[in-house]
Amino acid sequence: MLNNSWADGGYENQGPGPSRGVRVAITVVAILSAVVGVAWFAKVGLDQSKADCYANAPVGATVDDVTTTFRWLPPGYDCAYEVP
Repeated sequence: MLNNSWADGGYENQGPGPSRGVRVAITVVAILSAVVGVAWFAKVGLDQSKADCYANAPVGATVDDVTTTFRWLPPGYDCAYEVP
């Protein structure tokens, strides 16, 4: 069984410290910040990676000639160009 004394103020509660409500609020803010960071990376970072595929296309390539494929590691897109 896990020891939850850190969340209850310790075994002896030797002095003033943050209340349980403050500890919960800080934990929630930390988790939400991490979720927002991951969502931002997924939206902005991956969109920039995909846009780079189109920006760096060879001269004469159209939008239809560019193929992007998602890759997991490292996260991003692989670009393939079909230039006639």
